[in-house]
Parts: sequence; structure tokens; C-alpha cells
Amino acid sequence: MPGPGFDLIGEEEIAEVVDVLRGGWIYRYGQEDNPNFKAKVWSFERAMAEQAGVDYAVAVNSGSTALWIALIGLGIGPGDEVIVPGFTFIASISAIIYARAVPVLAEIDRTFNLDPADVERKITPRTKAIMAVHLMGNLVRLDELKVIAERHGLLLLEDCAQAFGASYKGRPAGSIGHAGAFSFNYAKVITAGEGGAITTHDETLYKRLFALHDQGHAPLRKGREVGQRPFVGLDFRMTELQGAVLLAQFRKLGYIREHLHTNKKLFKSLISDIPGLEFRELPDPEGECATLLTVIFPSVEIARRVTAELGGKRLCDSGWHVYSNMEPLLEKRVPIERGCPFHSSGAYASEVNYYAGMLPQTDDLLARSFNIGIGMQDRGLATYGLTIHATAEDVEAKAAEFRRVAEKHLR
Repeated sequence: MPGPGFDLIGEEEIAEVVDVLRGGWIYRYGQEDNPNFKAKVWSFERAMAEQAGVDYAVAVNSGSTALWIALIGLGIGPGDEVIVPGFTFIASISAIIYARAVPVLAEIDRTFNLDPADVERKITPRTKAIMAVHLMGNLVRLDELKVIAERHGLLLLEDCAQAFGASYKGRPAGSIGHAGAFSFNYAKVITAGEGGAITTHDETLYKRLFALHDQGHAPLRKGREVGQRPFVGLDFRMTELQGAVLLAQFRKLGYIREHLHTNKKLFKSLISDIPGLEFRELPDPEGECATLLTVIFPSVEIARRVTAELGGKRLCDSGWHVYSNMEPLLEKRVPIERGCPFHSSGAYASEVNYYAGMLPQTDDLLARSFNIGIGMQDRGLATYGLTIHATAEDVEAKAAEFRRVAEKHLR
């Protein structure tokens, strides 16, 4: 059930890892005069910043960590509310909770990302930020969300976990908000098994992010800052082995994007004339990752019958990507049931509640929709489809199968 990068792991990644191991130094820091220190993580951070079109990038150990550090770095904390879609992986919401802030769930629209109109309706005096989740490789309506954020004085954090390499009207994911958070686990566009990164244009924020992920140190530990650390940090560093794999994967991004776009366009062209079948709206079709093709059926019953025959799942059944399946959230279960975000009194008390059915627009869309994997297989989002290795003949065969089943039930 991996993403495209996972399926392309080969000799390039092996060579990068061997380079580190032969040097005998797998920790991300080394002496500048040590010829055995390969600086893979630092090199990946530079490549990451350049690709994202920003000045700074911090590599960390996971995408969940990237989100949490970004929130803390931006100053999100007790008493704050963060608007987030009800259709996103639970890590987006968990990061808000572990920043001791309150997630406020908003509807998605036909982009399957945040509905800007509902975001504006959900703003309260406590709202501090909007988490713009670019789910399933497609960027949210960033023009509209940016206007809303600026009008209300809110922070805009891009969750780019599923959108590495994507862009919006020529601007890379992770370069439009105050910060962007990325994931490199096995199901993402490129991977090191696990890993994450945060991008930003803001030097002050960059220094905070770096200190948070590296025991309070200033970037790259120059001088080691003994007695001068800005605050207590933690250890969420990436290892040189992860950095090595990601450098090799990074060089494959161009091929991944080109191949997925070619296969997705072909697949869609072969089924687009099926009466009653609709597709996900893409604000920038050329900028998306093209890992998935999302189809929308006219009724819940038709969607149920088609997906059952194909052996797939409707999006409402995609596990912890759907708010109503997140039982710990619905029941506000956290490890320590006192204090923020859910068990406070006084100024920090929260009246936000969560329950199945609270997002009817989201529920309706997800119950009628189905993903066809173009470059990934995922037990939550796409159990039916193709891998990055698919040829044009593979696409044609899979599209013919989908057409046969869909037309039978759409008649």
C-alpha cells in the first residue's frame, strides 16, 4: 500500500545510504573539517527549500511532528482555535490537540478540501489559524483562504503531507502560507519510510522551528549556544540515513510527476463520457500531484454498488481520514484529561463539540465518492487502481474494467 516513491526505491537510494555508512557518521551533525561527514540532511533541507520556493526548511522525523512544530512555532496554544477540514488524516487534528489548541471542523467542497465559505462561518474571537490541508495531492483554494486569513488577522498553515511537489498557479505547496508541513512516510509522493519537513520564508520563525526540533539550539548548532538557547526544545531530528534516501528520491520527483499526470489524463479521458459520472474539482489541474483520480456518483446507493463490485471503498469508509471515524476526537479522549484543550475552565474553557453528522456537506460528498489510485495504493484512500509502474496498456485495461462496472449501475 505504498506511494510512488516507495515503489521506485532502487540503486540510487542504496548508493546514497552506502555513502553515509562508509563514512561512518550517521548523525546529522559532524565536524566541518571531517571528510567523512556527508551532510545529507543539510543538503536535503537546501533542496527542499529551493523546490518549495522558500528561504528555509527544517527536516524532522515525521509529518505529524512537522505539523506540531509548525503550530507551536507559530505561537498556537491554549485557548486558541484552529480551523481544519473534517476530511483529513487524523494527524492534522492530533497536532492541533497536542499544541493544546482546539480543532474546529469545517466542511469540504467539491475540491475535497476546505470550503472557504464554511471556514469564514466558523471563525470566532478565539480563532488563531486556518490549517489548509492539501489532501490527496490537490491544493486547496488558497487565493480565497489567504484573503479570509488576512481579513481576520489569522495565520495560514499549509498541511502539504500529501502534496509534495504540487503547486498552485505556479507557486509551490508550502510557499503560500506562513509555513508548510510535509510528510515522507511510505505512502507519500517521496519517502524515507518516515520523515517530515517544515518550510517558511520567515527567518524568525525558522529559528523557532529549528530550536523546537533540536533541544533549543540555533540553526545548525553554530557555537552550540550554551547558556543562550531561546527556550527548551525537544529532539525531532532527521538522521543522515533518512536524508540520504530522500536526496535520491528527490531526484525522481520530475519523473513521478510526469508519469502520474500522463496516466491520470489517459484514465480520465477513457471514462469521462460515462453518463452521470462526475469528477473532483481541481483549482489548478496542472499543479496537482495526480496520485489519485476521484469520481463522484449521483447517489449513495450507486456509489455503494460500484465500489463493492470493484473491491474498493467509498471515501466515507476511509478510516481516520473522516472525522466521524475518529472516535478519540468525538469523545475528546486525550492522555491527560485535565487542562487544555478539552478539560479547562475559565478563560480557556472550550464549548466546541464533535459528533457524526455535524458536517452534512462533507458526509454527502464522501458517501458518493471513490478514489482510483493512479500512483499509490492506500488501505484508507485508494484500495483500487494502479501503481507508478503502470503502462498505458495497464491504464486502458483498468479503465475498461471501471467503465464496465460503472455503466452497469449508472444505467
